[in-house]
Amino acid sequence: MKTYSCWNHFLVMLWAQLTGRESLRDIESSLRAHKDKLYRLGMGKNISRNNLSHANATHEVSIYRDFAQKVMNITLSQVGTEEKELFTLSDGFNLSGLFAVDSSTVYLDLTKFNWSVPQRGRGGIKLHTLYDILREVPVLCLITGHEERDQTFMENYPYRKGGMYVFDKAYIKTASMKEIDSISAYFVVRRKRGMSYSVIKELTAAVAPIYGDKEISFSNRWARKGYPGNLRLVQYYSMERNEVLDFLTNNFQLPAMTIAESYRNRWNIELFFRWIKQHLYVTRFYGTSANAVSIQIYVAVSAYCQVALAKALYGFKGTTYELLRVLSVSLFERQPLKDVLDRYEDSVKEEANQSYLWPSLFDDVN
Repeated sequence: MKTYSCWNHFLVMLWAQLTGRESLRDIESSLRAHKDKLYRLGMGKNISRNNLSHANATHEVSIYRDFAQKVMNITLSQVGTEEKELFTLSDGFNLSGLFAVDSSTVYLDLTKFNWSVPQRGRGGIKLHTLYDILREVPVLCLITGHEERDQTFMENYPYRKGGMYVFDKAYIKTASMKEIDSISAYFVVRRKRGMSYSVIKELTAAVAPIYGDKEISFSNRWARKGYPGNLRLVQYYSMERNEVLDFLTNNFQLPAMTIAESYRNRWNIELFFRWIKQHLYVTRFYGTSANAVSIQIYVAVSAYCQVALAKALYGFKGTTYELLRVLSVSLFERQPLKDVLDRYEDSVKEEANQSYLWPSLFDDVN
């Protein structure tokens, strides 16, 4: 076990994520067919259920968290976005990016994961995420117990000048909003019901679906202490919800409709959470310890980023899910990934060009 390093363990767990292995037994039995290749691929010699279970329980989680962050950084540096997207979004205003902040909870069975703090009779962990909407890649992921409040880690996100950060109403924390404003970045956050304010002036006339565009200040003493400056309140009627949504922002230059649209783009982070839960193993686990759960999720985030990176580097024209499926059956092939992807895309083109002319019941077959 001394020779089974974190790198060996990471590669095995990454392979398990990309190929959809269901259990430690599944991992062990599937890798036996490739026993002669494992050492040269960096997976080590001693791949067994016992070694994997021990590594899941004892390896330092911070190693996998830091490596996942490194993979996110590399992916963000390689996955580009068309400048026209930023200009369309901001109508010529010089934004450096559009980001969403949210969390997603994975619920756990307390009879198996008894270390988890019960909330409403269930255990769980929470994945706090800062997500680059235009590149469709996470910027930061942090795992905590599901009892942690969303706004607790608002100070930990790496905000940057000129960025637009979109939050749900669970992230109303005036001191953090002030911090974002102090570095010349922008936020859009839903106003909590009951949060009092005073209207200073109307900024633009109401034109549906914009029901209001006002300059305001907090009237509550503690809220005003956290954010003493003025804010902009954009009131937008949502046909889907059949209600008026109130958005608070420190950006007074963008059109009111663009502010509302930037919040609508927050849905992209929900699609990210849904994607990794459906296509990677982040709701079923290879171990029951807190260590094993955290390692598995950080490896899953690394797996998502590496698929996104491969899609960008090789110019793959299919979906991210299609690329994941191609990789799942090609990881042990001894040929360049570019050739594998070209072969796949050629087969897709051939299939699209074929015309299937089925005979009619009334055709003369003689």
